[in-house]
Amino acid sequence: MCADKAEEKNVQERLALLDQLRQSEIRATGLRVASVVGHLIGTPLNVIVGRAGLILSDPDPQRVEQNARKIEEQVGKLTRRIRRLIDYLNPTAAVTEPMAVARIIKDALALYGPIAQQRGVPLLFEEHGVTDMVVEDGATALVLLSSMLSMAVRGAPNGSEVRIAVRTADAQSRFEVLIPGVSKPRGRIDSLEPPDDADPTEAEHLQTLAVGSALARRLGGHLEVTATDRGELRVSFDCTCAAA
Repeated sequence: MCADKAEEKNVQERLALLDQLRQSEIRATGLRVASVVGHLIGTPLNVIVGRAGLILSDPDPQRVEQNARKIEEQVGKLTRRIRRLIDYLNPTAAVTEPMAVARIIKDALALYGPIAQQRGVPLLFEEHGVTDMVVEDGATALVLLSSMLSMAVRGAPNGSEVRIAVRTADAQSRFEVLIPGVSKPRGRIDSLEPPDDADPTEAEHLQTLAVGSALARRLGGHLEVTATDRGELRVSFDCTCAAA
C-alpha cells in the first residue's frame, strides 16, 4: 500500500511539473512574440513620428510632400512586415481528430485530477446527460478544457472545489468550469487588451482566456466569462458536435 501511495504521489508530481512547464512555455512564447513585434515596428514607427513632427514644424509644401511620402513608405513597410509575421505564425491547417464529449471530459480529468488533488483543489464533475456526441476537432477541445482546468487549479484557494459540467443539445456541447475565489479579469478576452494597471495574476488569466476564446471560435462556438452569485468565475465555451 505504501508503494502504491508513493507511486501515486510521483505521478501527481510529474503531472504538476508538466503543467508548470506548459505555463513556462506559454510565457516564453509570449515574450518572444512581443520581442519580435517590438523589433519589427520600432524603427518604422520612430520614422513616422519623426516625419510627422517635421510636417508640423515646417509647413513648406515641398517638404510636407516629401515627409508625407516618407510616412507612406514606412506605413507600407510596416504593413508588409506584420503580414509576413502573421503568415509565419499562422500554422497550416492541422488534421482534426473527432473525439467523443465523454472522452474529452475523461482525458481532461485524468490529466488534471492528480494535479488538483496535489494542490488541495479537487475537481467535481457534474454530469448533465453527457451523450456519445462527437466534437470534430477533439484535440482542440481537450486543449481548451485542460487550459481552463490549469487556470482553475492554480487560482482556486486550497480546500475549495472546482466544478465542471457539460451539456449537449442541438448539435452543440457547452463545457463549463466554475472556479471559486477567482475574480473576472478586466479587459477584452477577444482581443488581448489588458487594463493598464493589471496585476501579474490578472494578466495571466486574461491571456489564458484570450487564447481560449480563439480556440473556441475554431471549434465553431465562443467562450464566455461571467461572475456567479457564489463568488465563482464561470468559464464556458460551446463547440459544434454531431452524433457518433
